[in-house]
Amino acid sequence: MTEYLTIISELFLSLLHLLIIRKYMNVFWGPEIRNLKGYIEWGLYYVFLLVGNINSVFPPHLLLVGNVLLIFMISSATRKRSLKQRCIFSLLICTVWMLVEVIVMMILTFVGFDSRTLQDAGSFISKICMLLLSVIISHCIKDKHYSEIPLLYFLSILLIPVSSIYVMHHIFLIAATHSEYMIFSATASFLLLVVNYIIFEVYDWISRNAELREQNRLYAQQLELCSQQAEERESLYLEIRRIRHDLKNHLSGLLGMVQTGQISDAEEYILRMLDIGAGSLPEEVSRSGNIVIDSLINNAYAAAQKDNIQFDVNVLVPASLPFESGHLAIILGNLLENALEACRDITDGKGFICLDISYAKDIFQLCIKNNYQAKRKKDNIGHYLTTKNDNIYHGLGLSSINHAVVNYHGQMDITDNDNLFQVIVVMYGSHSEKAG
Repeated sequence: MTEYLTIISELFLSLLHLLIIRKYMNVFWGPEIRNLKGYIEWGLYYVFLLVGNINSVFPPHLLLVGNVLLIFMISSATRKRSLKQRCIFSLLICTVWMLVEVIVMMILTFVGFDSRTLQDAGSFISKICMLLLSVIISHCIKDKHYSEIPLLYFLSILLIPVSSIYVMHHIFLIAATHSEYMIFSATASFLLLVVNYIIFEVYDWISRNAELREQNRLYAQQLELCSQQAEERESLYLEIRRIRHDLKNHLSGLLGMVQTGQISDAEEYILRMLDIGAGSLPEEVSRSGNIVIDSLINNAYAAAQKDNIQFDVNVLVPASLPFESGHLAIILGNLLENALEACRDITDGKGFICLDISYAKDIFQLCIKNNYQAKRKKDNIGHYLTTKNDNIYHGLGLSSINHAVVNYHGQMDITDNDNLFQVIVVMYGSHSEKAG
């Protein structure tokens, strides 16, 4: 019975060994590329672990070399990484695992395990430690541009493997003194190991789900900006159609005046038309020729004039920039919207916005400054919180800006002192393809 239990235990433990290795690959390199060659090599690795664990036919040094080679082969088949990266990962994961097993064995020997249960207990507990290490590494190297689960939840999850190690330690101690509990100890330890793996998979799922929710919010915000631009262009198109429709009547009237010799009346009529036309069109403070930048700035300037906000603009960019129009709209649109919202809250009517944009030598620089009155709040990781009631689709401006900036190896610097808020954005055009 014990022999069958050992074989069944090794079947599942070898499978969990593979899953842990795969988890580390996903942590450092992301999702794998699934192909037949990869499945075959995973299968070879599984057989290698089974033979080595059940029959112990491999000496320790050969077992280490085999692990390194097989992990290297699997990473070559399932990941598009350089030779150097694959070599370092294969050596590092095997070395760390071996070091963890040695430390666990030393601790178990120190607390009084006998040689009969030492190997089994060490195998279970070392796998728990490797799982614990994987989730800690995953949490530490997580992309900070996205939301992560709260620290309290993360620490609560870490209590599960720590508690499992404590429980497994005592289970094996009981089994060492009472042989009738051997089957129970092996079964309980295996189930605890499976539960821990599932818990960590759930943690990864929660993290990915939080990231997807953040992405959906960013996409919703992008759609909102695009919708605003579409409305502006539609109103401009309708205005052009109206002008074209009225132009025929105006020209007919002018032609009649010229034909009848009413030159002075014609001049007066033309001057009146120019005054009406100039008054009806919004003032253009940005005339770079770049549709996205000009439309956003001119629209924001009109809104600032309406709310009695001082708006100083200096734009020195070419008509065509090597950045996606969507990214420019997100960056500039959010910054202008945030600045206008902050200035509208100033009760004494002394709100001001200063905007400087330039592009030279493949470097795009944007600096926007505005004053504010209401105290700005931050969350526990330093992100600014929205003051709007609808925090589902708002409060993501700076996050979405930073997400767009990193596409061009750029950076965003925020200064917030004495009720003066300043954002500086730098992007590099040499790292992107030209976009209209």
